[in-house]
Order: sequence, then structure tokens, then C-alpha cells
Amino acid sequence: MLWMWLGDDARAVAEASAVQVRTPEGPVVAHCGDWIVLSHSGSFHVAHAARACDA
Repeated sequence: MLWMWLGDDARAVAEASAVQVRTPEGPVVAHCGDWIVLSHSGSFHVAHAARACDA
């Protein structure tokens, strides 16, 4: 379902449970737990969730 929603703005990456999303700032890798948001302008944005390995 995610791939259908993202369409041509998504690319597969080697990491499990991750997807590269085209954003106005450039390509961003979203992992499981991150938010992918579709703005009113029709652009995707990625909000990263805190991870255990983050400092």
C-alpha cells in the first residue's frame, strides 16, 4: 500500500524496512517508525522518529 501511495517518488533501498522518498530537499531515507507526510503542495516530507542508536 505504501508503494502505491508514494508512486514514482519512492525508491527501494538495501536496508530492510526502509524506503527512499523524493522530497523538495532531495532524497531522504525513511525507516520503520518514521512519518512520511504529504503536504498540501503535493510534496512528501519525512519526519524521523527517535532511534535507540541516536545520540
